[in-house]
Amino acid sequence: MIRDDLVHIDYSTLAISDYSRNYILRLLPNIDYYLEIYDRCIERMLRLLRQPPEKLTVVDYGGGHGFLSCLMKERGFGKVIYIDYNPQAAATVKAVSEQLGYGPDVVLQGSAATLGQWCQQTGVRPNGLLGMDVIEHIYRLEDFFADLFAIAPMPMIFTTGSTPFNPYVVRRLHRVMLTDEHGDGTQPGFCQLRRQYLAKHLPQLSAQELDYWAQHTRGLSYDDLLEAVATNTPYANSDPYNTCDPSTGSWTERILPIETYRHLLAPYGAQLSVASGFYNTHRSTAKALPSRLLNLLLRMGGRPCRFLAPFIILQIDNPSVP
Repeated sequence: MIRDDLVHIDYSTLAISDYSRNYILRLLPNIDYYLEIYDRCIERMLRLLRQPPEKLTVVDYGGGHGFLSCLMKERGFGKVIYIDYNPQAAATVKAVSEQLGYGPDVVLQGSAATLGQWCQQTGVRPNGLLGMDVIEHIYRLEDFFADLFAIAPMPMIFTTGSTPFNPYVVRRLHRVMLTDEHGDGTQPGFCQLRRQYLAKHLPQLSAQELDYWAQHTRGLSYDDLLEAVATNTPYANSDPYNTCDPSTGSWTERILPIETYRHLLAPYGAQLSVASGFYNTHRSTAKALPSRLLNLLLRMGGRPCRFLAPFIILQIDNPSVP
């Protein structure tokens, strides 16, 4: 059973980064909850595809530690393709798979464009794609969806904790975004990093100009900063909180309206449905009871109770999938 296999790995001996190791160690106390989330998303994908798992090729996009990929192999999927932009993550899934004795069939490091190139070279056409807590970090969603839909018409399922419905979650994430943007007193914020980058590469700018452009390029990566200044085009970030790391383009838990996702998917004729996530009941009785009550409300209340959900599930159903 994968749960027991994962818990009994000695992660201190794995040749993985400290970040990956610490991330896994923080996750393990709630491993049952995360595996339940993965399982429910897998079941959604199987209902969409209406085929036994052994006949399916699925993508674990932004797979991180790779637990979802390993679970899908344990569940009997024919081919599992893991991909993550972070090379440290790709190294982690390889190390974990070696310990388990099973894992993804293919490990790629890169973006959706990388996945598309690999599929074109190999002739592999995935049947579906799952992404856990990744869509809120992707820099250019328009490019992301264009690259994915160019591969094959396939359903996609994403989970995201950046729900626009839950006011408690929104307030908490806004505080995180403000800290990332302005710094915490010990580390420079993204705004300061943008200013430093512009000062280095555009020394002709005055202090006032540097301040202006640092403030009006929130949400841009370093490469796009220079283009914005060169074309005198301040970035129109419609949300006053969303911000990204300019060195990587990774957004800080970006919160987007559901209509924004629908607008991005419209050119492909893809349909988006949204489902409420659920709370962790794999805890002591005292802690699990409130979670069970909230989950009951979420199940019975449907859409009107979506403001209670700790996360949401985005299901993208391409009508051209047979």
